[in-house]
Amino acid sequence: MELLARVLKRKKFIFIFTVVSFVIGALLAFTSIKEYTVEIMVSPENSETTSFSNNINSLASMVGLDFNTSSDAIYPLLYPDIVSSLPFLTSMMNVRVISSDGLIDTTYSYYQAKLKKKYWFKEVLNAPKKGIKKFVKLLKKKDKIDGDPFVFDPYRLSESQLSQIEGLNKQINIFVDKKTEVITLSFKDSDPEIAAIMAKEIESELENRVVDYRTRKAQEDCLYMEKLYLESKAEYEKAQAEYADFVDHNRNVTLERVLIEKDRLEAEKDLKNLLYSQWAQQLLLSQAKLQHNTPVFSIIKPAAVPAKASSIRRLYLLVLYTLLGFFIAVGWVLFKEPIRDVFLKLKGV
Repeated sequence: MELLARVLKRKKFIFIFTVVSFVIGALLAFTSIKEYTVEIMVSPENSETTSFSNNINSLASMVGLDFNTSSDAIYPLLYPDIVSSLPFLTSMMNVRVISSDGLIDTTYSYYQAKLKKKYWFKEVLNAPKKGIKKFVKLLKKKDKIDGDPFVFDPYRLSESQLSQIEGLNKQINIFVDKKTEVITLSFKDSDPEIAAIMAKEIESELENRVVDYRTRKAQEDCLYMEKLYLESKAEYEKAQAEYADFVDHNRNVTLERVLIEKDRLEAEKDLKNLLYSQWAQQLLLSQAKLQHNTPVFSIIKPAAVPAKASSIRRLYLLVLYTLLGFFIAVGWVLFKEPIRDVFLKLKGV
């Protein structure tokens, strides 16, 4: 009852503080920018040894090759690191984006720097930081990196470009389920169409990079086997033609020297044919290994333009700010005097 009496005694203060919190909440809530989130769920192909890879190894062992499949250097748990890397993020800056109303049709870097809606409250909070940066730039007279600000080189980035990349990275969220290895990738933006475009492009770029990582060695092996196959084929055809010409020109000749030369050319032709057959088998196995190592990304949940905003509803924000102001005022009334008494006692000691 004593606490309740204390609250009722200061009800005017609590009411005014709550009303002020309501006004501030209304200002922040109804001027906030709606954000839309697009989510994609992808299941990459399992890289563990399968019956198909065992068949490849069995066939390879017959011709003296070792195609034993080992664990991949790139596995799903590393995908978030790939997405957050500078080369990946800089490539996303050149993606062409189109807004839902069709008024924006440009690259994402230009959209982010010039056209994207910005929350005024965040701009106010970041104003001192931006002012300090501008003052430092004036002292330096120029930016560290000259050139087109919308051309992103991952090895040479200006401070403004790094700031843009950090902003892009914050909009991307990627989660990998350790049990199922299902990848959930999401992108958040104030325009639903742009959010869907960027989410789709990020998923596509991630798939291309993973495929490149996992098949690069197999592609090199396949090209090398193809080179050897073509060389052995040319040598076999040459030996076959030489043998045929010699037999045609010495059809009725029974000299021992001619017969020996015929046997030599025939043995050389057979040897070239054997090498040609072996390289043909190895080329087929290399192509099979390349196909096996190429991962397949199964899209469980494709990108779609969201109809509803993912940010907190403005009405909820208004209620939250109002209740927060009310509880702060009540807490101040209840605990102001006890806290002051404690400080006075400590000071008196």
